[in-house]
Amino acid sequence: SSDLFVVLMISESIISAVYHYHWYESRDSMVSLAFAGLNVVIDLALKGATFFLLNWFHQYSVFEWHNPWILWPVLIVLEDFAFYVLHWVDHNCRLFWAVHVTHHNSDKMNFLTSIRSSVFQPVYRWIYYVPLALFGFEAWQIMTCFYLCNWWGNFIHTEAIGKLGMLERFLATPSNHRVHHGSNPHYLDRNMGMFLIIWDRMFNTYQKEDEQVIYGLTSPLKSQRIENIIFHEWKDIIADVKKAPDLKSKLMYVFGPPGWSHDGSRKTSRQLRDEYFEKLDLQKIRHNATSVNSTYVTN
Repeated sequence: SSDLFVVLMISESIISAVYHYHWYESRDSMVSLAFAGLNVVIDLALKGATFFLLNWFHQYSVFEWHNPWILWPVLIVLEDFAFYVLHWVDHNCRLFWAVHVTHHNSDKMNFLTSIRSSVFQPVYRWIYYVPLALFGFEAWQIMTCFYLCNWWGNFIHTEAIGKLGMLERFLATPSNHRVHHGSNPHYLDRNMGMFLIIWDRMFNTYQKEDEQVIYGLTSPLKSQRIENIIFHEWKDIIADVKKAPDLKSKLMYVFGPPGWSHDGSRKTSRQLRDEYFEKLDLQKIRHNATSVNSTYVTN
């Protein structure tokens, strides 16, 4: 699969260069590769610990699976839901957003962006898969399924593939995932699924791709140095906690949603989305009123 990924990445970059699509930029690509290397080192270091911990929890499982034809489909669905929960928390709790934000600060969408990983996520990611071990799935099965779903997740980071018809309804597709990487107000914190998009539809975090995606963060970084990309949000959290007027505000700056501020000087993604749709509704009302008046005058 890694060979196929390399072939697709090279093909995508050639198409981008030949047709001047600007999908790739050298500095951005080097940063993505650097993050991939960091993530591989940390992931390998923690893989053994993850296996041990999931295996330890498995001894307390309340269920046993004997039929592989049932085991694997059920595991894929449950593991994808576990990832959805992990991903939702990463976007809605600033402490974890500080880890995950590295995956979102590129203004490009290509196969290299998929390996621009959340460097420290492997430190806590295993916690979300503990319920699977308690439900009877073995550590090797959980980890195998994770890497299979992650393999799919790599291939949906592209602009080279358009919408895929009926598949858009239940799969995380390139179109669905482009939305996830958008800084357009109504795209923020949408389409969290890695393999399935059904969770987003069930929990009202789905948004179709209905306009050109603007990739990256709502507030672009001032420096693209690796250490700044990794730690900038941590620095901002510390600065916000120091200036917070009370304990509640301090806790909100750490555990509240990204963008929250005690004085309203910044806005959360929910507030930005609400403003977008309020403005959209107002435009529709004005358009309808104009249409009605035009009809009245004509008659």
